[in-house]
Amino acid sequence: MNAQYTPGPWKAAHAIQDDAAARYIWSMTDKATGHRELVATIPYAEGDHINADARLIAAAPDLLAALQDLLAATEEIYDSRHEREAALDAIAKALGN
Repeated sequence: MNAQYTPGPWKAAHAIQDDAAARYIWSMTDKATGHRELVATIPYAEGDHINADARLIAAAPDLLAALQDLLAATEEIYDSRHEREAALDAIAKALGN
């Protein structure tokens, strides 16, 4: 499976946009220079769930990699089980397959 997304790690940040709170998800593309790329925006973010949403989005590359590694490590155990199929479906959805 080839990555079709901005590589991680991603970080969530809080900012003010047009006098309203917003959350931004950034990818650090060059740690030496501090260059980063905007991955996602949650505009006019209000409510406690917005911080949780931003953290979940920021964790997406790590969650995908962990799931792929876990499947590779447990391939023989879960070869024909429903859990493996569900994990493969989730990975395909994340990668747009």
